[in-house]
Amino acid sequence: MIEEKIICIGCPLGCETTLKIDDQGEGVKVIGYKCKEGRQYVLEEYKRPVRVLTATVLTEKSSRPLFPVRTNRPLLKMQIKEAAKALSKVKVKPPIRIGQIILSNIMNTGVDVVATDDLLN
Repeated sequence: MIEEKIICIGCPLGCETTLKIDDQGEGVKVIGYKCKEGRQYVLEEYKRPVRVLTATVLTEKSSRPLFPVRTNRPLLKMQIKEAAKALSKVKVKPPIRIGQIILSNIMNTGVDVVATDDLLN
């Protein structure tokens, strides 16, 4: 039997849950969730965990050395490190508006990296 503890962030309660899967991978039981989204969140977090990547990129010709960005959709958790490495090579220069695409289709995932602030000088 596989047993994994997962903290649910499906709502503000932050339930400590336990996911139990039998050796054949067929019987699944989730214990400890308190809201209707909890069970589904835990199952998805186990099967296919995703995260929104928030980061900073370097700037050129700006008074700010770093500029905040994020992905417009979640990436697979296992892709985050490689995506961060790709962003470490990106440099931006003004003018940039909030929501503007900084890097389109990062790592051929269909996910864009967008500005989370304005960079006007």
